[in-house]
Amino acid sequence: MSSHLSIRKMSIDESPEDEEEVPTAQTTITSYCSSDVINEVMNPLIEQGLKAQNEGEEAGKFSFSFRQMASSAKVTPVKDVAHLEEANHEEDTPNDKIKLESIFEGLGSFGRFQQIQFILICIPIAFVSMHVMSWTFVVSSARKICNETNETLVDGCEELAYSASDRWDMNGDNAWIRATVQSVYFVGQMIGSFTCGVMADKIGRKKVLFWCLVLQVTCALLLIIAPTWWIYALLKAGTGFTQPGIYGVAVVLGIELVGKQYRSFIAVIANVFGVVGGIILSTMAYYIVDYRLLHAAIAIPSLIFITYYWVIHESARWLVSQEKYDDANVVLCATASMNKKTMPKDWADKMEKKVDVTATKKKDSFGAVDLVRTPQMRKRTLANFVMWPVTTMMYYGMTMRSDVGGGSLFVTFVSSQLMELPAVIIVALLIDRLGRRIMYSGSIFTAGVFLLANWLTHDLIPNQYAVVMLMIAKGAVSVSYTVMYTYTSELFPTVIRNTAVGCCSTMARVGAVTASFIAFFLVDRYGRIVMIIPFTILAMCASIVSWFMLPETVNKPLPDSISEIEGNKI
Repeated sequence: MSSHLSIRKMSIDESPEDEEEVPTAQTTITSYCSSDVINEVMNPLIEQGLKAQNEGEEAGKFSFSFRQMASSAKVTPVKDVAHLEEANHEEDTPNDKIKLESIFEGLGSFGRFQQIQFILICIPIAFVSMHVMSWTFVVSSARKICNETNETLVDGCEELAYSASDRWDMNGDNAWIRATVQSVYFVGQMIGSFTCGVMADKIGRKKVLFWCLVLQVTCALLLIIAPTWWIYALLKAGTGFTQPGIYGVAVVLGIELVGKQYRSFIAVIANVFGVVGGIILSTMAYYIVDYRLLHAAIAIPSLIFITYYWVIHESARWLVSQEKYDDANVVLCATASMNKKTMPKDWADKMEKKVDVTATKKKDSFGAVDLVRTPQMRKRTLANFVMWPVTTMMYYGMTMRSDVGGGSLFVTFVSSQLMELPAVIIVALLIDRLGRRIMYSGSIFTAGVFLLANWLTHDLIPNQYAVVMLMIAKGAVSVSYTVMYTYTSELFPTVIRNTAVGCCSTMARVGAVTASFIAFFLVDRYGRIVMIIPFTILAMCASIVSWFMLPETVNKPLPDSISEIEGNKI
């Protein structure tokens, strides 16, 4: 009888190794049901049952109890026992799923893997910046030295360079060609913004980045030998097409690569590479006086980016959103290995799955229409469709025509680029303290105020003070431009993030095309007022829209589904 009582007293969670009592058949419920474990449990019971059977009545009772439990153990197959264990565990711990964000944080928010990958995807941004602004120097007549005392020189100037303007006669009545070429470049950007944004969400960030790098290098090399200005313009459009696929995708890829506490630095660091590219461009343009050689100096080093197909990894976050868990596991394991971290075992099975209840189609069929399908998404999209063209028009307009307030093109261009460095530092220091919304709204408002002050006081103050005002306005625009990429990427969910950034960038090209005609055509015809007044009014509008229509995203989890934006229960 004592044996029987001992068996009945055992807890279901105790093991034979922890207790002196004889194990029971119930032990099989909490064991991993291999044949070895079952034998270890059943053999002592069989021996004890045979021994007790010789002791009479008590043995009979024990034998009955034993047969009952053994019979119960035999009825439950091994697979069912494992299932029973899982079911009981789920009842006891209903919230044992691993969140995707915790996996990324566990692997290191900005470890060695993220640092190397991000630096690699930022290097092409410097070359993108060169392609965007190269037309400013390629078409410029600033590389002439004028000497009024030398009567043998035509118009009193000595030509030191061979520019596109000289080759295809873009002066005087043909000045519209200058604006047209740069506008065609931005039309290429417009097409690329939408195409690259959507495709990056469909086929992946890495593939879009790589093929845009290949196309950019190809078009850049062909620019050297373009026989006519309109063929040159089409090739410029090709390089423009690749800009969103390189810069925009790089920023999104970077944001998805790091932890949330580092997301604000992604667009900041990317912008630093753009500034470096602009400074390198102006330096090369000063010494390389033939526009064809200038294009060669930009294009040839870019050939190294062909190797990116083998060195850049796809976004693990995007792979998980597409349920490509095997591919995601490769990236995450590479991250864990380089960061010297440990991957959770069977993380894909244990991960908390987020089902987007707003989806009406398959997971991979989100498109531009989903940006306006639901109320909160629609509100965010419309606000960004105001912010992006205004900020882009001001940014490119004040960069392409940096000498609008007077001075040497080379000096004012470098000064304009250098103004972006303190702007970037301000963003790095304050974006997480003040937040994205106040940083964007406040900086674009500041730009508008200084432009207005420049217009009102231009004839009342020395010229150098007017230039300083314009440089401050350019720095403020640079702050808003840098913040805008981070802000927009955080406002939209993973399933449609690149599409959102792509569509916003498409709208931004409207502003860029407008800026081209203002900078290269209208300012020469009608004066600086055609730049200052529109920029001021639109800057005020963008500031108001962003402040009243958009939420703050600082220190908020990066949304993965539209349902999270709309506040639906997932």
